[in-house]
Amino acid sequence: MEMEGNVYITRLSESTARVKGCIAGGVVGVDGIAIAEFKGEDDFDTTIASAELASIIADSRRIIEDLKGGTFQESITRSEDLTLVSRQINDEFFVYLVLKGDIQNLGMARYEVKKLAEEFADTLS
Repeated sequence: MEMEGNVYITRLSESTARVKGCIAGGVVGVDGIAIAEFKGEDDFDTTIASAELASIIADSRRIIEDLKGGTFQESITRSEDLTLVSRQINDEFFVYLVLKGDIQNLGMARYEVKKLAEEFADTLS
């Protein structure tokens, strides 16, 4: 990993600021352990988000593989209050953003995680 952890945090912070309703983000290993996290809301638990998203991504990858659907790319999980957008960086890592509130820009969140995944792929190979 050439890129320092604080650079990942800086990039997550910048992406979070650009997406309406975004409150947190992370770069996480498929084992659920984050290498970088950023949150704009103190009461949001990024540790739980990282671990649970790792489980969702593992299941999604298996489903896509079983269905012979190509390579898994992205997952969007929505609830009444939250939207979690995650994207695979490579076989070992993924990046995610969390949106909360009445106004959430899902399109911009998808764009930002795609951009982050492409950028981080070079340093997390």
